[in-house]
Amino acid sequence: MILTRRQFGAGAFAATAAPRLAAASALPQGAAPFAAAIDSIRAYGARHLAYYGLPGLTLGLIAPGGFATVLNFGFADRTPPRTIGPDTLFQVGSITKVMTAAIIHQLMGEGRLRLTDRVSALAPSVPLPDPNLISVQDLLDHVGGLASDAPVDPPGGLWTGFAPGTHWHYSNTGYEILGMVAEQASGEPLARLFEKRLFTPVGMTRSRGAILQRDQALYAQGYRAADPVPPFARGVPLAPAPWIDATSGALSVASTASDMVRFLRTLSDAASGRGGLGLSPAAGAELTRHAVTSDTPAMSYGNGLMHVGNAGRAYLHHTGGMVSFSSSFHLDKASGSGAFACSNISAFAEYRPRLLTLFATDALTAAMAGRPIPPAPALTVPVAGAGAYIGLYAGPSGGFEVRAGEPLTIVANGRAAALQPWGGELFRTTHPDFRDFSLMFERRGAAIGGASWGAESFTRAGLPPALVQPDPALAPLAGSFVNDSSWWGTLRVVQRNGSLWLGTETPLSRIDGHLWRVGSDAWSPERALFADIADGRPRTLIYSGVPFTRRDG
Repeated sequence: MILTRRQFGAGAFAATAAPRLAAASALPQGAAPFAAAIDSIRAYGARHLAYYGLPGLTLGLIAPGGFATVLNFGFADRTPPRTIGPDTLFQVGSITKVMTAAIIHQLMGEGRLRLTDRVSALAPSVPLPDPNLISVQDLLDHVGGLASDAPVDPPGGLWTGFAPGTHWHYSNTGYEILGMVAEQASGEPLARLFEKRLFTPVGMTRSRGAILQRDQALYAQGYRAADPVPPFARGVPLAPAPWIDATSGALSVASTASDMVRFLRTLSDAASGRGGLGLSPAAGAELTRHAVTSDTPAMSYGNGLMHVGNAGRAYLHHTGGMVSFSSSFHLDKASGSGAFACSNISAFAEYRPRLLTLFATDALTAAMAGRPIPPAPALTVPVAGAGAYIGLYAGPSGGFEVRAGEPLTIVANGRAAALQPWGGELFRTTHPDFRDFSLMFERRGAAIGGASWGAESFTRAGLPPALVQPDPALAPLAGSFVNDSSWWGTLRVVQRNGSLWLGTETPLSRIDGHLWRVGSDAWSPERALFADIADGRPRTLIYSGVPFTRRDG
């Protein structure tokens, strides 16, 4: 399993205390037209808390005319139970990126930099490959060619996977560099820039521009899987997540729901050409309008903002994930309604409250227009063509059965558990025999012909095995490699059918010698370097500049 800061999906929490839902209370001033919408949003938030088993959830809502309110669900800490208060801080993760982009645009307006400037000229201490053409705008749009999570100063310097502008690849590294560019251009620390140029003018009085342990008592307690090595699945127990400081332009902001509705208000002002985010009307409109095509269907990206649509409406959007928090916001560009939500569950539970913020935004927009509140989206999506998976599967070391139902069920060694769909042909489960990896079904033509699980392959009953002989030269490379940072954890390299994989689903392809490309895209900048070879076995795996030590056994 690859633990990166980009993972998305759904997670769960095994609570030891009864969940605390948002209390029905007196509506804030100006909320009467939104009463039905708030009731529907509150009910949907409670469904999120129960279905995903979230420890806690904070939700901020805005609409034009000055309406704003906050709904809190669950707990800031479960042991001992502590409620979420108006001062409780949550880490917003990658929502920081639009704030960093706003600072960059402010500095541009002051003539301190240009978006076309080469990054190597503005931040000469960053070891970018020489020569390179990466501009500030390239980093703002994730088209600079950098890896997702490489350190900014790895041994040997940074590298790129493609020429700027030729592909799109989400890069926290790029936004960390943008934070350094802002500091270099202004002569001030990034946290101070957030406070002086954004938080204070907007009235975000509780927000922090750096996540530091000295403030830990102000935060909700984050939670992650008690065993963080296997891939996350709903229903696994959680434990308190460790604290990690963060000062990067990619993910260093902490805030409250009430402060974040102020942020959404100034973002709406910028998008509407009224001036916001500390920018002139023209500059704010340009920051929120510019976008390039991404690698995600129906999503374009620019200046720290995702541009997405639904049912004919257009939104500004972003999500965020930290070791102990997961967040989302949506802002309807036409109506000006919006919602921010954050849960104190780890990003590696692969949950983001995007369905909640989208529904909340749409419910408020409908209420403003006097339309009925739309139905909330389902949290469980039926598996398309579920019957194709049903049957017996056999492999060299055993087998399993997939049985019909909603959800599908995996049965092995006398025990049964739900198969949780995780996108495409990928499933996860709490079945003890199949916890260590995701289960990936594979088609032969239109029909499911087998499945892969880590190093193992399974063939569907009635079909001949389609196994490829293992490559003896690859055997020494397989193993478990550990980085003790909670951002990373364990990478498990397996050989399956003569090829190397990270876990079940991420292929490795050799570039040269001990250097391998991670992922299926020929232009991917992600790299895996096997190093410190002894008796043919690497003792170290360097994943995109981050070292992992072999710990088999």
